[in-house]
Amino acid sequence: MWPPPCEDLDPSEDSDTDAHAHEREDMCNCDGHQRQAPTQIQAVDALKDLKVILHPPWEKGPRYQCPNIDPFVRIQLEGMQTMLNLYTNPCSVTYEKWGACACQAAVSLGRGQYCAHQLARLLKQFVLDRTILPINPYGTWNESMLIDEDLASNINLHLLELRKEILAKKIVEFLAHPDTKEKHGITKTISERTASRYLNTLGYRFTAPKKGQYADGHERADVVWYWENIFLPAWCKIQDCTYSWTQDNLPDAAANNNLQGRHVVVWFHNESIFYAHD
Repeated sequence: MWPPPCEDLDPSEDSDTDAHAHEREDMCNCDGHQRQAPTQIQAVDALKDLKVILHPPWEKGPRYQCPNIDPFVRIQLEGMQTMLNLYTNPCSVTYEKWGACACQAAVSLGRGQYCAHQLARLLKQFVLDRTILPINPYGTWNESMLIDEDLASNINLHLLELRKEILAKKIVEFLAHPDTKEKHGITKTISERTASRYLNTLGYRFTAPKKGQYADGHERADVVWYWENIFLPAWCKIQDCTYSWTQDNLPDAAANNNLQGRHVVVWFHNESIFYAHD
């Protein structure tokens, strides 16, 4: 798609001598000399620079490298190149006819007369300043603010300060703070749903807190009594009949050679208590 329609250009007349075309082409409140068609020298130089933008030369050979240009912008640049080719090529029927070249370039793109007007306007800007290139106005209004690396970094630091109190509402309040808005040029506030997506993008997930249960009954009176009166005395009785081990988990040969009575093998069992719905 192209920008909104503008008034038509008459392809049969040169816009340099058409007073009405001069009035229609004044889109940027430029001076009179800036509304005039460029000279052939200016157009040829602009065409050379435009070809470099569309086909950047490869540093290590005669090939070209990918310019990585947005498809919308590329169509406009190719239309501008076509218009300059028609304007500067002596074999062109519309040679040195600025308005007619704009209309023919628009026809080659399958567009209308307002497209021709936009091509003429873009080329005049490009001739005056090579840094002025077409931009894609579509699809930029719904980009996430997280594409700003500085803003994303500040949000992460703010979340670290919140510790366990990370909420989407906190992000909304942080981005609505006057200092934050002034620092990052934020003009609008976001909703909590958008803040939730920001948290998801930053790697945070919404989960319910896990409430584990642990019961330590080793110091209860009945357990201590069982240790002292039953378990430990029984262990002392069988200690001389069991194998001994060193601190390195190796059999103690000196102690194991002096086993008394029948050999006893102790089977250890680690008991754990689990509660329902834990």
